[in-house]
Amino acid sequence: MQKRSIDYSLLIVTLMLVAYGLLMVFSSSYYMALTDAKNYGNDGLALFKKQLGGAALGIGAMILFMLVDYKKLMKLKYVFLAIAIIFLILVLTPLGTELNGASRWIRVFNISVQPLEIAKFSVVIFTAATIYVNRNRMDTLRYGILPNLIVLGVVCGLLLLQPNFSGVILLCVLVFIMIFVGGAKGWHLGVLGGAGGLAGFAVMMMKDYRIDRLVTFTDPWSYASDGGYQVIQSLYGIGAGGIFGSGIGNGRQKYLWLPYGESDYIFSITTEELGLIGAIVLIAMFIFFVYRGIKIAATAPDLFGTMLATGITTIVGIQVIINIGVVTATIPATGVPLPFVSYGNSSLVIFMAMVGILLNISRQARRIAMPAAKPQTQAGQSEAVRG
Repeated sequence: MQKRSIDYSLLIVTLMLVAYGLLMVFSSSYYMALTDAKNYGNDGLALFKKQLGGAALGIGAMILFMLVDYKKLMKLKYVFLAIAIIFLILVLTPLGTELNGASRWIRVFNISVQPLEIAKFSVVIFTAATIYVNRNRMDTLRYGILPNLIVLGVVCGLLLLQPNFSGVILLCVLVFIMIFVGGAKGWHLGVLGGAGGLAGFAVMMMKDYRIDRLVTFTDPWSYASDGGYQVIQSLYGIGAGGIFGSGIGNGRQKYLWLPYGESDYIFSITTEELGLIGAIVLIAMFIFFVYRGIKIAATAPDLFGTMLATGITTIVGIQVIINIGVVTATIPATGVPLPFVSYGNSSLVIFMAMVGILLNISRQARRIAMPAAKPQTQAGQSEAVRG
């Protein structure tokens, strides 16, 4: 098979999203870091410099996975899964960093790593490889559902110990969509979805703060000084942006009014400073990214490539929907970063590594072309002329 060039349109939109993110991390974090002597030494550029370093590492990871044949990842599925599980266990030890009652980060060589990001990467690879190996038995419960369900259960169980319920939701939806595309039976998926929904509801009701989030979501203004404060400030920022925004650096919500404006709520800062136009441009770039990901999945040379592209595109799409939904008060609050844009080195590096895999698959994509017309014989030509 003759290899094609990479999907340059996907590469360009990815780099545009990263540049967009760098600009907004700089704008949204400068004042907060400048006034925080304890964590950032009054260095307004502290978070921007870290994000810039993450972008550099991410580009390196993207190039690496773009050059290494994606088929080799199949042999490493257990390696990546083991690494993810080890990190998910380590975050529960004293090595973990606790914030707001949850331990979700560990420090490696003075770099903060979020094990959930590694788990996303490993689950995509493991699920894609398992579907490929069992491609002729995906209609059975034993081979089509059970292997992925066991791994998902282990990973989600460790996430709940952090606790990280939003990560559990992300991975469950991801695996469900992948096995659906992989050819699992409809009734299997129906039973799995129903059981998963009931289990998720039961787990959610076990913690008071999750119930409070649902109650707050129904009427955040009734809890304006407590649970509804963050989403209300987010809506103020979005509303203040208008059509064209206040301009880069001129937003007000980043002056310690909106918590986590550089990470989970960066879309609000973006809309405040760049307006509706800036928000539409950002959303359009994500839509184009998902479109190219679907195109790569459809033209992949084998099922493993199709499932990898499906998983990567799905996780990006899900996170965009959840993040923007939370920021605009469309869905209950939960901590999910905006891919490529929100502050966070481990998230940025992992997502760019996954883009490298997409680019690698696109380079080996099969050509879709109409079959060539058969040349007519002289006798055939004579018949055509007489006809």
